[in-house]
Amino acid sequence: MELGIACAFESGSTASLYDAIQAGAKAAEELGFSSWWALGDREVATSTSHDPTLGLYCVARSSQTMRLGLAGDLLSVRAAAVRAKQLASLDWFSGGRLELGLDVGEPPEGLVEDDGPPENVDSLGVSMDRLAAMEALWTQRRGRIRNDTVEFSKVIALPKTVGERPLPVHLRDAAVLPRALERRGHVEGWLAWRLDEHELRSGLRELDDALGSDATKVRRTWFVDADQVEASREVALAAGVHELVAVFEHVPGPGELRKVSA
Repeated sequence: MELGIACAFESGSTASLYDAIQAGAKAAEELGFSSWWALGDREVATSTSHDPTLGLYCVARSSQTMRLGLAGDLLSVRAAAVRAKQLASLDWFSGGRLELGLDVGEPPEGLVEDDGPPENVDSLGVSMDRLAAMEALWTQRRGRIRNDTVEFSKVIALPKTVGERPLPVHLRDAAVLPRALERRGHVEGWLAWRLDEHELRSGLRELDDALGSDATKVRRTWFVDADQVEASREVALAAGVHELVAVFEHVPGPGELRKVSA
């Protein structure tokens, strides 16, 4: 089982935020952490964390091998073309290490922009429409898409993602997997975001019910508070979790990372 970290982009020490990210990223790779995740849009909206995408640019600059992840993009409140360019730029900047976690729940009050979906619109449907549009811009020389909420044709968008391929996609809600699979055909993973043991096992049952024998192909990532990592290891192993991620409320320093990795 692999070990990752997730954090708010706030400095937990007297060091500048960039210096803290640089020290943390270098230490994380030396200690063998597999991934570094930013908080999702929902968490950032209720915290004082800096922008998760810009924070991951700093992590990318200070690391070489760790996978980089966004733990909960609310695509239903984002413009597809703008977000496609932002993520393709980050993927290019990191050498193809970026993975995308989607939060397809109803966005919290205050996050819906002027061009976002009106009330009572299916957030999952809007999110999957915009994901399809982004993937068209990443993979097609002249992007073309037509679905319920996005339509364009012969659009040239640069940069492309590394290898001009779709980013690996993880969903945060196991219950929506059947509907998501109807739209995209597959997802790479499920993000069990700060669930307790009972909620984790319930989500895993939903995965099995939705996918049957294909459930084993979906990567299972369990996010727990950093001080709960040790107590969660045995449960994670028994449940077939592929990666256990320690969540910090600030950028962790080398000492905090050594304690979690021990």
